[in-house]
Amino acid sequence: MAFHPRLPILAVGTGQYDGGYFFEGELLLLHLKTGMVASLIEDDFGRQVLGLEWLDEQSLRVLMAPPDDWQDETAHEEGHVAVVNRPDWTAVPARSLNGRDLAGPRAPAPRPDIPEAVRQAAAELRSILGTRLGARSEDL
Repeated sequence: MAFHPRLPILAVGTGQYDGGYFFEGELLLLHLKTGMVASLIEDDFGRQVLGLEWLDEQSLRVLMAPPDDWQDETAHEEGHVAVVNRPDWTAVPARSLNGRDLAGPRAPAPRPDIPEAVRQAAAELRSILGTRLGARSEDL
C-alpha cells in the first residue's frame, strides 16, 4: 500500500501465486474521502502487485510479479518495474491500465514470508473493500 503524497488516495496492490503457474492480483485505488474504489488493471491483464511507491504527485512505481512462471526459473525472485504517470490520479478510470502501461524491466523482487498478523489485516481489508464494492472478499 502507498499513500499519495498530497491527494487523499491510497494505492493498494494485491495478489498471490495460484500454485499452478499464474501470479494473479490487481491494483486498487481507494479514494479516502469518498470511499470509492477503482480496480485499475484491465480485466485480461491481472498481475500480482509486489510493491508500490509514489515517486511524486503524478508518478506511481509499481513492482509486479511476472504473469506466470512457465519456463521462467527466476519468476519467484524477480518482477517487473513500471512507472505509471497520470496528471490527475483522482480522475483515473477503472480498468484503464494495460500491458503497455505496466511494462518495465526485470528487477529483484524476493517474496518474504508474510507474518500471520499481516495476513489477517489483509483479509480484513479485502472484506471491507468487498462490502464497499458489492463483491465477495474472495474476489478481491
